[in-house]
Amino acid sequence: MADEPRQFAADDERLVLAVLGGEVSSFGVLVERHWRIVFAMALSRVRNSAEAEDIAQESFLKAYSQLHTLKDPTRFMGWLNKIVHQQCTNAIRKRLRHKAAVDREAAEPVDLEAVVGYSSNPGLTEAQIRFVRETTGNLPERLRELIIMRFMTGLSAVQIAEQLGKRPGTVRVSLHRAYKILRRNLAPLLEEVEL
Repeated sequence: MADEPRQFAADDERLVLAVLGGEVSSFGVLVERHWRIVFAMALSRVRNSAEAEDIAQESFLKAYSQLHTLKDPTRFMGWLNKIVHQQCTNAIRKRLRHKAAVDREAAEPVDLEAVVGYSSNPGLTEAQIRFVRETTGNLPERLRELIIMRFMTGLSAVQIAEQLGKRPGTVRVSLHRAYKILRRNLAPLLEEVEL
């Protein structure tokens, strides 16, 4: 398990070097490998699945065109993460310039199902499922991103840390804070379900 993040980075390095060496198809492997996490990161910021998909596509296009500027190929995902954040910032700025679009987007809840397809708990009502989505969507952005990465893409705290270029302890502390907020905010649902 401890070697898993290093192996992941080594595989990224091999693929990046192959792309830089002219093997364009290796970039397709990088896209397939990182699509879900890039989409999840974008979704956590822009809260709209169609816009998040566009941002993910734009991020990979930019990464491909700028790949020659990556100094350490083992840090591909951290570098890509910065591109995703910049693309999200650009999209949000563009949205702010168009006030009508801001009002329409603000009314839409985070579409967390879009990250992994339809998945609901058959023990919960539609209203309860919506409550869980809204509660998760109301987390601070940096915590929401970690929760999505942890539960929607299935990454461990160590893998998230590796992907974001952070220390595992920092990610664990942030995840703990997010769990604490979710526990507190979802308490009414827990009482409902237990009845």
